[in-house]
Amino acid sequence: MKKKNIIALFIFIGLLIFAVGCKNSDDPVTSNSNTSPVNLSVGFSKVGSSNSLLKTTAADSLRIDSVVAVFQRIKFESHIETATIDSMGNDTMETESESNYTFKGPFIVHIRDSSAINFANQMLPAGIYTGIKFKIHTMHNGEKYEDSDNYNHQMGAANNDSMMGYSIAVWGAIKKDGVWVSFAFKSNIEVEYKLKGNFTIAVSTTSINMALRFYTADWFKDVQTGLLLDPTISTSENRANINNAIKKSFEKGYGGRDLNDDGHPDD
Repeated sequence: MKKKNIIALFIFIGLLIFAVGCKNSDDPVTSNSNTSPVNLSVGFSKVGSSNSLLKTTAADSLRIDSVVAVFQRIKFESHIETATIDSMGNDTMETESESNYTFKGPFIVHIRDSSAINFANQMLPAGIYTGIKFKIHTMHNGEKYEDSDNYNHQMGAANNDSMMGYSIAVWGAIKKDGVWVSFAFKSNIEVEYKLKGNFTIAVSTTSINMALRFYTADWFKDVQTGLLLDPTISTSENRANINNAIKKSFEKGYGGRDLNDDGHPDD
């Protein structure tokens, strides 16, 4: 019996080592020293639209001409559940290993149509990532950032920047009494999100494209009623409703590998 128990013990230890090895193999940071260049892009569009941020229709006479969004702390994660985290507080501290798979930013991204905009690249550990965590971030005075209009990785210091104190800016027009009225709406929402997706990174010497895609169709629609929200009305209640609509829209975003480089995550 003792001999059988010893054999069983060795078998159990062997299986345990194998299981731990399999678990570690899924963790890019702890098990893989190989890195690959990863290019990150983001695009905004109306749901089902390939050529506009928001088309004008009889039902909702509002158009979006351009958007600026500020992203920060885009973190690739191996195990993730879809959830929205309101992170109005300060940023959490990163460990050295976490910094190896986080695009820190902030990144000021300029969107003028539905085309994807390349805004960041970094060497990341190869491995299986099942999602990302990212933050919509409010710019602060003197904060260094990267700008997608100057995609050269030169960090600039924000002083009199038009995005100072804001995280989202939208320019467009709304039709009122048969006349198009221009608007500029800026928001200081600061929210953290998690998105599931296939972000697998293979060992490669060429850049691996990852795409994020978000929709603007509901940015100016009341979350409860679906009615159009007029961005030219400056009451605190109306602004709060628009901010809430923008927050909710980011929850519908998706992301993942973009092997054909079309600005959309692969199916």
